[in-house]
Amino acid sequence: MSRDLRLKLTLLCGVYLVWGAIASLNDLLIPYLKQEFGLTFSGAMRVQLVFYAAYFFLSVPFGLFLRRVGFRNGILTGLGGALVGCLLMAAASRAGSYGLILAAVFVIASGITLLQVSANPYATSLGAERTAPSRLTLVQSFHSLGTTIGPWFGAVLLFAVAWSSFTDGDTPGQAIAQPYLILALALGLLAIFFWRTETGGHRNITAPSGSIVNLVRAHPQLLYSTLAIFCYVGAEIAIASFLVNYLVMPGILGLEHATAGKLVSVYWGCALAGRFAGIFLLKVFPPRRMLVFYACAASMLVAASLASTGLTAAASLQLIGVFNSIMFPTIFALTINRVPDDSSAVSGLLCLGIVGGAVISQLQGLLADSIGLQASFILPLACYLYIVFFSLRLLNKISGTNTVTQ
Repeated sequence: MSRDLRLKLTLLCGVYLVWGAIASLNDLLIPYLKQEFGLTFSGAMRVQLVFYAAYFFLSVPFGLFLRRVGFRNGILTGLGGALVGCLLMAAASRAGSYGLILAAVFVIASGITLLQVSANPYATSLGAERTAPSRLTLVQSFHSLGTTIGPWFGAVLLFAVAWSSFTDGDTPGQAIAQPYLILALALGLLAIFFWRTETGGHRNITAPSGSIVNLVRAHPQLLYSTLAIFCYVGAEIAIASFLVNYLVMPGILGLEHATAGKLVSVYWGCALAGRFAGIFLLKVFPPRRMLVFYACAASMLVAASLASTGLTAAASLQLIGVFNSIMFPTIFALTINRVPDDSSAVSGLLCLGIVGGAVISQLQGLLADSIGLQASFILPLACYLYIVFFSLRLLNKISGTNTVTQ
């Protein structure tokens, strides 16, 4: 690997690290804002609804935008959008308005959406097609590192420090400002370094083949892959979003919010460990078969948490992070390699499925309000069962006879 390529991958890992920290802060915002504003579970889940709705509305337009500006400018624009959103979040928190906070969340998510659409195909383009799943797993590992670090510091800043120093005259939600100002600074530095390093524009390798509609008509299997992304992201985000409230339940661990918030890092840390292991495992074992095994394991762990209490229920849910680890990069890389003629449009279509983080978490919030929090985890179980079906049957049709993807 050349020095230039190593530098680009290093910077890309930094981008994934910071955006992972931003996304994971939602897992702490939800219980924090639920307490601060007296919200129901479904009301608090509007944070995830707004965040992941940005993927639904903007992924395809951003995929088309990427055709025109190339990967470099797409990543720079995404970093800038997320930076502006973090500054708006700091301002909104001072106003004490839940509506303004949600608006700032949407702006942040818009920048993250463009990063997702740009950075994933950029990572796959930095080397041979055969090693694309492993390379994408590498950079996504730093996303997991960000999601591991983010909840720990978020728990300290939002729960331990903020609630201990809260007075009656303070504005609800004002503790949000500090972590988002730190993230804004990190995004600004990354944008400067990436702008100075990636100077070639790195436009798409081949010309676009037509509209998104024509792409789907030519490759209808892409819809199944998009649904798989929908289910994976939905299950992963829903579990993380409810984890704090789950761990404070008397029948589970009965923890304080600050302690439970720090334990969200264990869930994302398991994903981090799984992704680093996946870098090597995906070079040894066929990616499609790895996906089958991991989806089956995640399904069994959710079922174990549903059927148990105490430490067993808590640990089963935490360990799911290990088996979430390779799902997104494997589904993404195996699918995008089947349609190399228009990777930006395929990336936009696949990222459309990330709206599952909004839909599944909101639906689980409604279930939690009606049938109880623990029973509501039947919804993530259904998501993982679809991925089992997808990886056994549908992905085989997409992959064809290519030995790399079997």
